Amino acid sequence: MRRVLGVLFLLSYWSFEANGQNTEYYAGNRRSGVDLLWFRNFRTLSGGATPCLFFSRNRASADNSTGTTAWGSTQAVSYNFQNGLGFVAVAAFDAGGFTPKLGMQWYKRGQNWMIFSWLVADLNKRKSVDFFGMLRYEPVFTTHWKGFFQIELFPVFPTNGSNPNLTERFRIGAKYTSWGFGLMSDWSQSGSPLQGNPVNSGLFMRYDF
Repeated sequence: MRRVLGVLFLLSYWSFEANGQNTEYYAGNRRSGVDLLWFRNFRTLSGGATPCLFFSRNRASADNSTGTTAWGSTQAVSYNFQNGLGFVAVAAFDAGGFTPKLGMQWYKRGQNWMIFSWLVADLNKRKSVDFFGMLRYEPVFTTHWKGFFQIELFPVFPTNGSNPNLTERFRIGAKYTSWGFGLMSDWSQSGSPLQGNPVNSGLFMRYDF
């Protein structure tokens, strides 16, 4: 399964070069997977950026012991004001089916940092409130070398009496031009009170377009 995921990583490099933002392959002690992420503003006919932003996130992973696979796809369109706030509509797909969501988004970007987040409500019968937050920081060391730090938080709070859950993803390493590598750790907690599941730790490699 790791070989298959590795092939998918290389294919994604060629397939998404035209319009992708980054592709990551990670190999953990429990799971290995591929993560494709990109978001771009829609363009006017003259080539200028509009306030409308398209976000796409696609993840697939496999259990190293059993080979059990998991996947998820999130597509979102938002309208963003100059202060970074905006309205967002989200379409989430996974093994459980399709989930539409609506809410608010906040996106800010500097020369070497980025914050991307939203707070959305699930419109399906499951009825939950989700928060997604991503913080990325890339300090510059030399002309070609940068540091790389990224943290993601994804708590889900059901409103139908089900237990909440929390996903946390950490990446720390370095980048040489467009290639990045380093240490990764994915955590998940669920229940009431939250109980931690086994941590998935290992290495990651990424390419930024």
